[in-house]
Amino acid sequence: MERYGILMVGFAGSFGAGLIAEKKRAVLSERFPSFLIRNAISDGKKAVSDKEALFEKLKELSFRYEIIGVEEARDGGVFKGLWNLGEASGLGFSVNLKAIPVKQETVEICNFFDINPYQLYSEGVILLLSRDADMLADELRESGIPAQRIGRTHFEKKRVIVNDDEERFLEPRAGDSMVGIE
Repeated sequence: MERYGILMVGFAGSFGAGLIAEKKRAVLSERFPSFLIRNAISDGKKAVSDKEALFEKLKELSFRYEIIGVEEARDGGVFKGLWNLGEASGLGFSVNLKAIPVKQETVEICNFFDINPYQLYSEGVILLLSRDADMLADELRESGIPAQRIGRTHFEKKRVIVNDDEERFLEPRAGDSMVGIE
């Protein structure tokens, strides 16, 4: 069985952070500058506005880059999307946590509400399995689409998130980090 690269298109939690920023603007404005809140809202809307065009572009590139799996990270965020991608493909993987793109606005909002940006609603984030994820990422970036190889499949069934020297196993999750933000 071949090994594939795991490619992420978009930014973890941007959509969810945008929803929170809209809903909690008053509370956030007591702590953060208005531009951070505006950027979070704008980034959240942008995450879903280009989705149809993105899927068309990926369809166009799928044969050339041998894309064998596609998963949108929605509720449950990037971690749940990765789990679903592993389930659908039957493959294990290792993902470098620091390679997962996340915007600073999302980090700040998540820290403020003590939620995990990697488990935050991430509509518009697409996770892909491709034989040549690095070249696919380059081509997408040249088209103005944020893309990053974040990991690789392997022959074992385990699904691992690597952060420096620490490895932790990804487990199936129900729900989303947004639950409880009123």
